[in-house]
Amino acid sequence: MRRRQRPPQPFAVSYVPIAADGSLDQCLTITNNTEVSVMPTLRFRPHNMYGIELPHVTTRGVNGSHAGCAVLPAGGSLRDILRFDGQGADQVRHVQVELAGAEEIDHPALEHEVTAVMIDLDQKATADPDQFWGIGIVNANPFGVTLRISLVALEERVRRDQPRQVAEAVTLQEDVDMASESNHIVWLPDEVRGQFHDVVHHLVPPTYA
Repeated sequence: MRRRQRPPQPFAVSYVPIAADGSLDQCLTITNNTEVSVMPTLRFRPHNMYGIELPHVTTRGVNGSHAGCAVLPAGGSLRDILRFDGQGADQVRHVQVELAGAEEIDHPALEHEVTAVMIDLDQKATADPDQFWGIGIVNANPFGVTLRISLVALEERVRRDQPRQVAEAVTLQEDVDMASESNHIVWLPDEVRGQFHDVVHHLVPPTYA
């Protein structure tokens, strides 16, 4: 007898404490397997490598997944970088995630991922904080979107098996409205150069007309 396949869960969550590809550690991804776009609110219970809960650790997402601030498009995903504060914050290796709420929102499903990357003065992508002069944004979708962008500074990595924590996250004062099938550059002040290691973004309810 063939085993009946289970239908996919409406929302799937994955968490990676240490990235194997050199990208940001403490990355959480929530995937929307429904046909409805939502703004999810997540609750977190961090644990150490032995599975013991760390009750004194406060967990937040740079992209606001803990506060219902980000759009999770229908059929798409939302990526967030978790920040841990309090006693035992450096011990977090697992996170139990609860979907506390999901507000439906009128937002089209993405046909293409919206990208935002660090660029140098030649408008080329860079991973070097000293060459980080601006943010290059691309929206290949046939409709406008609105992005909220944050700059991320990381702590020094103590050991190879130790996740690199977010030391500081600064959100740009204004959201970025992107027209359909467009690209845009946000240049940063000179004094920002060398202070931040990466840029992250998430969709917010559109303000572009």
